[in-house]
Amino acid sequence: MDLRHEEQEGHHPLTVRAAGVRGGDVTLDAGQSSQYLTALLLLGPLTREGLRITVTDLVSAPYVEITIAMMRAFGAQVSREGDVFVVPPGGYRATTYAVEPDASTASYFFAAAAVTGGEVTVPGLGAGALQGDLGFVDVLRRMGAQVSVGAVATTVRGTGELRGVTVNMRDISDTMPTLAAIAPFASGPVRIEDVANTRVKECDRLEACAQNLRRLGVAVTTGPDWIEIQPAAEGAPVGAQIKSYGDHRIVMSFAVTGLLVPGVSFDDPGCVRKTFPGFHEEFGALRARLETA
Repeated sequence: MDLRHEEQEGHHPLTVRAAGVRGGDVTLDAGQSSQYLTALLLLGPLTREGLRITVTDLVSAPYVEITIAMMRAFGAQVSREGDVFVVPPGGYRATTYAVEPDASTASYFFAAAAVTGGEVTVPGLGAGALQGDLGFVDVLRRMGAQVSVGAVATTVRGTGELRGVTVNMRDISDTMPTLAAIAPFASGPVRIEDVANTRVKECDRLEACAQNLRRLGVAVTTGPDWIEIQPAAEGAPVGAQIKSYGDHRIVMSFAVTGLLVPGVSFDDPGCVRKTFPGFHEEFGALRARLETA
């Protein structure tokens, strides 16, 4: 395989020329992102010899389980022996596959119910869902929301109570900004731990959340892999412009804050187009329904 960096070494754009991929043994550090492992797993059935991947560290493990389950649904073989993933050659076969709603995006709507005392049901995300980010509703349950995970849908209803919590979000780190955005409304501190990998997403999400919360008048402390948010003092949060850092999850998370804080705006609201171009319209409709209720 020939790989060439067309401009700066280690950066895009790249040109890759290959006559297929042989496969073999690979050692991988997936401690910053599980996506590296996912990419190799997906490639494995299409290699000539298959892949044997030894993983030295792994974050967001539920995403890997999603990948393996989907590969098997499309006829691929995958096995795991401790820290070693084995994928023999053999390719894929066509099938009909039902795609679940995005649990990460659902977190904003579930959080909206929790902070407003409303109720939100997301069909298609139930007890058999593959996505680890549905675990965000368990965090909301710990904070005082009523949560019902049925066979084919999940419902969150706010109770008027939102307690502080300490939670390890290593496996559901894409929902860390969602929790950070509603933390000021809790009655006690919210501490989110083991999320160092959020510093290397579309932006440094941990620092972005901290800076934006401070803009709103909320006290925040951070460490290398944690953030602790204090309950909002009297007169806070206050309206402010949220700096998006070009990150869709920062905008969608702080839209939830804006349900209770007048004057929240965004420097780049359109960056949600990456995953949810119609987010602001849908969230506006949700706001209207919650206010009516």
